[in-house]
Amino acid sequence: MRTTLMLVLVGWAAGLAVRARPLAAQERAAPARLSLAEAKARIAAGSVQDPADLKGVDLSGLDLSGVDFKGADLTGARLAGTNLSKANLLATDLTDAVLTEADLRDANLDTSTLRRANFQKANLEGASLFATIVEKADLRGANLTRTRIIGYLKNANLTGAILREANIGADPGNQSMGVMRAQFSGADLTGADFTRANLFKADFSYALLRDAKLAGADLSNSDLVQADLTGADLTGANLAKADLSGAIFRSVIGRAQIKGLDQSRNRDKAIFDAN
Repeated sequence: MRTTLMLVLVGWAAGLAVRARPLAAQERAAPARLSLAEAKARIAAGSVQDPADLKGVDLSGLDLSGVDFKGADLTGARLAGTNLSKANLLATDLTDAVLTEADLRDANLDTSTLRRANFQKANLEGASLFATIVEKADLRGANLTRTRIIGYLKNANLTGAILREANIGADPGNQSMGVMRAQFSGADLTGADFTRANLFKADFSYALLRDAKLAGADLSNSDLVQADLTGADLTGANLAKADLSGAIFRSVIGRAQIKGLDQSRNRDKAIFDAN
């Protein structure tokens, strides 16, 4: 009797599992794929007052270069490999969007929200990210050469990202509502290339800058509190008035060529290799 009952229960459970599979598959349904014509039509139908709803749609691989998105909602959208060069993405919401290997050269991303967005290996060369929220975004291996960045990048991942000659410095004379600056607090910048970048007044507190390339970078007035710069290349970097409290400078390259080190703040609280 017990054996029969067990067999019945096992069969009943198996039946439930089989019947549950279609529902689970339905819940994981692929995002709606839009054609180029459909995508452009929906974007054009939107306005600044009533932006297009493109939440969760798949726009991967489309040529949307130069398109004005008019503040569209692209939350969770897929734009992998999409051509967005020179696109106007001003005030768009790209929270949780996937833009891996997307082309965003010279795109306008000012005041947009990129929270947790995936930009792995995307090309953002020359793009503008002013007052942009990039918190916890994934920019591993992304190209941000000569990009303008004044945004909130707390806990973002920029491992191996290229930011050569990027303009990340605060501009006190051009901000009517107070000085805004790039905030990389807690970000992972391991191996990132900031060669000759303008990092004036940027906040790198608690950031990982291990093996980062900072040769010729302007870090004057920056915040490096508790930042880890182990193995970083600081040849010709300017640290005048930078706050070095608790910063780690072990095994750095070009220590003798660092500029303004004698003018930095809390240098005595930084950690250097013993001479």
